[in-house]
Amino acid sequence: MNAPLFTVLFFAASLLAAAAPARAADDAAVPENCRVPPGLIDDIADFPNAAARVARERKLVLVAIGGASTQGLGASSPAAAWPTRLADILSKRLDATEVRVFNFGVRRQTARAALERFARDIATLSPSLIIWETGTVEAAQTMDPDEFSEALTKGMDSVAAMHADLILMDPQYARGSALLINFQPFLDSIRQTAGLPGVNLFPRYDIMRYWDGEGRMIPRTREEMTRGNDEIYDCIAQLLAEVIDRGLRAAAHAARK
Repeated sequence: MNAPLFTVLFFAASLLAAAAPARAADDAAVPENCRVPPGLIDDIADFPNAAARVARERKLVLVAIGGASTQGLGASSPAAAWPTRLADILSKRLDATEVRVFNFGVRRQTARAALERFARDIATLSPSLIIWETGTVEAAQTMDPDEFSEALTKGMDSVAAMHADLILMDPQYARGSALLINFQPFLDSIRQTAGLPGVNLFPRYDIMRYWDGEGRMIPRTREEMTRGNDEIYDCIAQLLAEVIDRGLRAAAHAARK
């Protein structure tokens, strides 16, 4: 089995903290520079498998799989990649929960290549939540959108067989690449798959387009580009932590009724 690029393991609190009342998820926990209109992330909250495991074992095992941006390309260090930042943030937000995040990001990794890793590498980790960032390589290389959709469906089935929840993350937005690359067929495929039961969509493309429209995170020098990449990765992690925290607490609340 190929080892993950890095693994982050946190124990979020002591036994004393476990007895403390749970804090409600709160959009204010997201830094102001990262915030987006509520409509972009409000519906990302369907994590029954992860919630059940957190309730049963006080453990969240999360796998991030994708391409260069999941790997953390362009960041100042591996610690600035969004999966590592997500582990750090979730460890602080989830009371008395062991959070493990495995990063399977590899440059130019297609959805079809990711499929092979689901069975070969990821299933053995027994994850309860998988974040699958995909579509960029296929769009950049003008691959067949129908073949991409087929790979997504097979991947969704693989995740369901692991009794894990799935978040699909679509490509990054940047003005230059949006002019040169036709992302739309692949964005449409991801959104259609995310409409199926047990699949959530993290609309990174629309989130970053909103930030761009607000004039945020637009680098002007090479040094600013590295800082900007760090900031984008951190904000992606902040928003993911918000929706995961919210979804886990909502599922736990529903289970108590």
